[in-house]
Amino acid sequence: MCGITGMLVRDGIADDDRAEVDALAELMARRGPDDSGAWDDGAVCALGFRRLAIIDLTEGGHQPMTSSDGRHVLVFNGEVYNYRELRRELEAAGRRFRSASDTEVVLQALEAWGVDALARLNGMFSLAWYRPDSQTLLLARDPVGIKPLSWWWSPEAFVFGSQYDQVIRHRRCDRSDVDPQTLGLYLRLGYLPAPYGLLRGTGQVEPGHWLAVRPGEAPTTGCFRTMAAVPPREDRLTGREAEDAVAAAVDEAVARQLVADVPVGVFLSGGVDSPLVTSAMVDHVDGPISAFSIGTDDPASDESDAAGVYARHFGVDHHLRVITGMDALALVDDVAQAYTEPFGDYSSFPTLMVSALAAEHGKVVLSGDGGDELFWGYPRFAKVRQARRWFGLPRAARVAAYGASKPFPVAKRPARGIMFPSIGDWYFDAHSGLRDDDLAAFAPDLLGVPSSLDLFDLEGLPSDDELLQWVRQNELRCHLPMVLHKVDRASMHHSLEVRVPLLDLELLDLAARVDPSAALDGPVGKVVLRRALARRIPADRIPVAKKGFTVPLARWLREDLRPVFEDQVLGPDAFMAAAFDRDQLRTWYGDHLSGRLDRTRGLWNLLALQLWADRHCRPLEPAPSTAP
Repeated sequence: MCGITGMLVRDGIADDDRAEVDALAELMARRGPDDSGAWDDGAVCALGFRRLAIIDLTEGGHQPMTSSDGRHVLVFNGEVYNYRELRRELEAAGRRFRSASDTEVVLQALEAWGVDALARLNGMFSLAWYRPDSQTLLLARDPVGIKPLSWWWSPEAFVFGSQYDQVIRHRRCDRSDVDPQTLGLYLRLGYLPAPYGLLRGTGQVEPGHWLAVRPGEAPTTGCFRTMAAVPPREDRLTGREAEDAVAAAVDEAVARQLVADVPVGVFLSGGVDSPLVTSAMVDHVDGPISAFSIGTDDPASDESDAAGVYARHFGVDHHLRVITGMDALALVDDVAQAYTEPFGDYSSFPTLMVSALAAEHGKVVLSGDGGDELFWGYPRFAKVRQARRWFGLPRAARVAAYGASKPFPVAKRPARGIMFPSIGDWYFDAHSGLRDDDLAAFAPDLLGVPSSLDLFDLEGLPSDDELLQWVRQNELRCHLPMVLHKVDRASMHHSLEVRVPLLDLELLDLAARVDPSAALDGPVGKVVLRRALARRIPADRIPVAKKGFTVPLARWLREDLRPVFEDQVLGPDAFMAAAFDRDQLRTWYGDHLSGRLDRTRGLWNLLALQLWADRHCRPLEPAPSTAP
């Protein structure tokens, strides 16, 4: 796990460019505290690197890495779990290796197979591959989007980095040139999915895509691997066949992702996914396994007892840290520093805490992220599914039916979401912290979203199966990237690598073949994962619903964070102040202060944007003077 950055310029690399790449690399020092490196071709390209040494701890893993003939240069962030198999194939073809690192395998695979090599990498990665002969720089990102990769382009220069602040803090970038549509999208979702960037001219490499650029030319992009297609129902896995296949695939994925030259620990919650990963680890690791959990003094959200039961059953070395809301409040500055692009999911607080705990004991952990998205684990799926048939009626009829149902008990009323034009619109609203009515009140110029956004396109009345497949794809493309974004930034702030075996590519391909009937039992999802875990622990110890620690942010925004919000978001020097009607925003905030409405998500999206702007949307610090 590392951090990468670099620059491709039209008019030739100068000393100022080399110094700037060094400074951009320093911004990601926490991503790679073990080593650093720089390279340039003396013509148009300069690359920078920071290393967190996990595989091949020797100098053999140093980057930027250059091929023996000097015609290929690579900076690589991540891990490739099938690198040993690829190495054997390359050696059989006559290639020889100088190191034991997976990075060299990637470099030689690109030399041998070109862009086709990317689809053969089972892992999490972002990379930049430069070929001096053609002055071509190619970026690529793993098919799930576990590792980040941002960029900025103008005709004069192209800049990329593992962190968004790297691409906006260089001297050529106009940090005032905010795209109002992407800002509107951020305010709704609380983050920006790929390919969008907040500033014009910036973006992110999409998962499973490459982006190629030459000096002075606009980037081109292409896809090297998509998510597996869903087969016809008669070709899907159901019942015991699905359960056996998923249990075996989870076990194999965990074994594959244990490859490391340092000890590997695990995040352990009181739910289903991380205990399943932990149980598989026990079968493949000789010696103690460190497991890390966060507890809280709030019984409604504390899972520490359940995590402790799992830890004792599996015999792992359990590290538990109990925290309070005030402990979390003290981390506001750390959260702002860790998230180098605007990010409004406040589960970043506990994620930062458990990452800090794990980093005290090692460099690598496995997590259980991905199970909910792959196997219909979120409760919202059942709610949308139950209301599906309503969308066979005209919208006016649905609105009238909802209004007529108001005298009935809540349990007998249809979901409020049936009043939206489509299920896709309803799903967009469900993921939104700020909605059209909110923005119309205090920021009407930000009502639009990018016209290319297709995440929530679903019209008419889909069949039950079509709906379930659509919501899973939506979660994989929209919600999962936010989860991965959250974990990457929090963990790398503490120089910790987090691996996600439930998102192993072989397991992803298998999941596409699992019929929803094998994963859903009424409102309960992830049945295949629950049954895989029940093979390892008594089923009555597996909770139906995961609690999940959260922070009392609604109260903070009324009390502890109120002065911060009023001074920074409502103040005259606020980021994008011209886009907001401060009087109307103050009134909107007042509804939250009075307790009349809970506007926690939208308020935190606004405050997180401001905290980011204060810390990251600014030029690089000038280099220290070397004059005597």
